Amino acid sequence: MIATLFLTFIILLILEAPVSFSLLISTVVSMFFFSDIDLFAIVVKMFRASSNFSLIAVPFFILAGGFMDSGGISRRLVTFASNIIGHIRGGLANASVMAAMFFAGLSGAAAADTAAVGSLLIPAMKRKGYGKDIATSVMATAGSIGIVIPPSIPMIILGVTASISIGGMFMGGIIPGILIGVSLMAVNIIYTKIRKIDPEPRASFREMLRSFADSFLALFTVVIIVGGITAGIFTATEASVIAALYAFIIGFFVYKELTFKDLPHVLVKSALTTGVVVLTIAAAASFGWVLAAEQIPSQIANFLVSLTDNRWILLILINILFLVLGTFLDPSAIIIIVVPIIWPVVQELGVHPIHFGVMAIVNMAVGQCTPPVGVALFVASGISGAKLSDMMGTYLRYLGAMVLVLLFVTFIPALSLWIPELTGYIK
Repeated sequence: MIATLFLTFIILLILEAPVSFSLLISTVVSMFFFSDIDLFAIVVKMFRASSNFSLIAVPFFILAGGFMDSGGISRRLVTFASNIIGHIRGGLANASVMAAMFFAGLSGAAAADTAAVGSLLIPAMKRKGYGKDIATSVMATAGSIGIVIPPSIPMIILGVTASISIGGMFMGGIIPGILIGVSLMAVNIIYTKIRKIDPEPRASFREMLRSFADSFLALFTVVIIVGGITAGIFTATEASVIAALYAFIIGFFVYKELTFKDLPHVLVKSALTTGVVVLTIAAAASFGWVLAAEQIPSQIANFLVSLTDNRWILLILINILFLVLGTFLDPSAIIIIVVPIIWPVVQELGVHPIHFGVMAIVNMAVGQCTPPVGVALFVASGISGAKLSDMMGTYLRYLGAMVLVLLFVTFIPALSLWIPELTGYIK
């Protein structure tokens, strides 16, 4: 049964079927031929997996990102970021990273982050002479920060799956997200120095002040989301609704760039994206149910324990597993299928839940820009028109910077636990 399950799944992925359909079809095929259980049980499992209250945050954060993009918020963030650091060596590339970090605090999704910022700054970098390889590499890796800096849709899914504090992971992702941004900026500085690309002209103090004032309401969204959750005013789920409402009010009534004509497009796009995410969660839950019925999780857990009882070596093995899976699976699928398998083992070795959760999300951020299924990579390359073969040498250096941060997060728990301790999520 398990051989059929995985063989069908792999064949469907090779045929480029969507991950959600690959998971669901392989589950149905294996159960149809090797199980006496009514197939209707799959529907029940899918319904239960997708009806968790905390998952309501997913569509609302996606909707918030749509309102921000159509309402001119992302454009203002880009302008502000460019005025702050555009004159430093690395210029527009560093501005792209900073803008992605700003937008990460609003959208919670790598694809939305990459598309919103990349559509504005990738063409600008190409005109400035950065080349398609740098422009695409910067934006693909910077866009993946969207799932590390709060709010984060994968963190919500992970929190629901493993019963880890979502607010605690939100707080824990702040420092790692900033470290990823700084590491990418360091690579930008090295590349632009080698290629002799001049930075942007220094913005005047008045221009910086104007752009800050223009983007202040957009930046205040981060304060509302993070501050509200930290202060216990509302939960992460409630924060998603407030973020969507706030983004609509700012875009429609204040900036007046979001119009009634835009609403159908934003709503339909958000609904389609939500459908993809939730279907993947539901399909992965049924897939994981079959694995659990065949006792695969306990076998894998026993295998990992047999290899080592050293927590650090185990975390390295888990990171390698996540990195491999991240090349062809969406974070939602990895979380639903794999985390329940390895989480009991990690707990036994005394790894803090928030540390594990943040490490897993940073790992999946790398997967968001790793071929063949790296969504951030293909959004960025779609905007730039770059071929993967022409940019791989440059791209690997940016990926290397992200992997270095992943190692820091893995071996220095304080990077993900310090802020949760300060904010009371760790007693």
